[in-house]
Amino acid sequence: MEIETPPEYDDVNEAAVEEWKQETTTRERVRSVVQRIQEPTPASTIADRAHASEPVVRDTLGDLVEIGLIETLETGQGTLYKRNDQMYIYRQVVDLQENYDEDELVAKLQDLKETVNSLREKYGVESPMELAQELDPDDTDGWEDQTTWQTAQKNLYLAKAAISFSDARKAIA
Repeated sequence: MEIETPPEYDDVNEAAVEEWKQETTTRERVRSVVQRIQEPTPASTIADRAHASEPVVRDTLGDLVEIGLIETLETGQGTLYKRNDQMYIYRQVVDLQENYDEDELVAKLQDLKETVNSLREKYGVESPMELAQELDPDDTDGWEDQTTWQTAQKNLYLAKAAISFSDARKAIA
């Protein structure tokens, strides 16, 4: 039995990019990149990150602006783009509602509150940012807890929003 050796790659990142390009359309890549952009960014940078031509990226960005997924900022040097945070939050809340029923959301909310409260008590501070200010650079466990707290806090807000949104939908039904 002969074992075939896998093809060599000069650069693993290059191979991953090629696979991404084969598995997605240009518009999907642009949308994926823009969903992660929190700072106003030029179309040329988005094109580089999406591995796409700038004209196609500009066309896609125009479509995404039109449907409200991203926002623009006009500067003396051109248009900058960033995700629309309100729409981003809304999409996450809707995703939670589609994937969890109300009882599961309430249970998740309770778990998240327990996590946040236990970390608050453990470190004697009120927020993950306060914890970050007190940690030593080499306190690996502390930094892991800080990241856990930050994530739990974000998910707590989203779970609360999903429950409130569900309640609001019931009220208008």
